Amino acid sequence: MWSNSIRYTRNDSTAICEKLSQLNKKNSKQTSTLLLEAAKLFLGTPYVGGTLDKKKEERLTINASELDCTTLVETSLAMAMTASKNKKDFRTFCYNLQKIRYRSGECKGYDSRLHYFSWWVADGEEKGILCELSGKTFSAIQTLNLNFMSNNPDKYMQLKGDSMLIASIASHEKPFRQKATAYLPKSMLKNSKKSLPIRDGDVIALVTTIKGLDVTHMGIAVWVDGKLHMLHASSKEKKVILDKVSLYDYLASRKSCPGVRVVRVK
Repeated sequence: MWSNSIRYTRNDSTAICEKLSQLNKKNSKQTSTLLLEAAKLFLGTPYVGGTLDKKKEERLTINASELDCTTLVETSLAMAMTASKNKKDFRTFCYNLQKIRYRSGECKGYDSRLHYFSWWVADGEEKGILCELSGKTFSAIQTLNLNFMSNNPDKYMQLKGDSMLIASIASHEKPFRQKATAYLPKSMLKNSKKSLPIRDGDVIALVTTIKGLDVTHMGIAVWVDGKLHMLHASSKEKKVILDKVSLYDYLASRKSCPGVRVVRVK
C-alpha cells in the first residue's frame, strides 16, 4: 500500500498494531471515547517537535515513538477511527491518518497538509469526521487572519526559497482571513462539568493572539474530579501527559491565550 509514499519503521507499524489490538478490546465503539483511550496508550511517549518536517519530500509520516501535540491527536484519532470499524490493521490506520492529515484526504505535497488548526477543522467537517462546538458559551470571537506561514517562509524548510509553494500556501490561507470564529473564554473553564458542553475525548485547541496564527497548541479533554484537564504532548515535560493542573490553571498565566476552541469527533 503506497509503499513509496509512506515514511515509517517496522517498530512504528508494530506499535500501532499492538495499540489497535488493545483498543479493539474496549466495549465502547464511540469514536470520541476511543480517541481518548488511544491517546492514553501514548502516555509517557517522548515529545519531539517537527517530526513531520525532518525530510523535505512530503510523505505520509508515522512516528509512534516521538509525538508533538498535533501528531498525538491525529495518530490517536486515526486509531480510534480504525478501531471503531473493528479493524486493527496498519493499512486501515494509514488510510485514516491520511484522510485526517491532508486536504481532501490526499497527500499531494507539502501544501496539501492541513497545517493550520482551522484548515484541519474545516476539512474534517467537510468529510463528516469533526464538528466544531458553538453556542452561547462560546461567547468570544477570534477574527482569523491566517498568514503566518506565507509571511515567514524562512521558518519552514519546505517553503524557504520556493516562491510557487509559498504562493500555494497563501492561496489556502486567503479564505481564512477576516473570518470570525467563536471560542470559549478561558475564564469559563473553571465552571463545572454540568455547565460546560465539553466532554471527555473532545479536541481542545488553545487560541492565540500571535499575529497570523489561530492556535498554538492542542490536546484532548479529560474531566478529573469535576475539573477539566488536558491530555497532551507537553513541550515542557518532554512527553505525553495528562496534565496534573486543570486547564483553567494551565492557561491562567498565558496572556497570549484568551481561550479555547473545542472540536468533537462525530
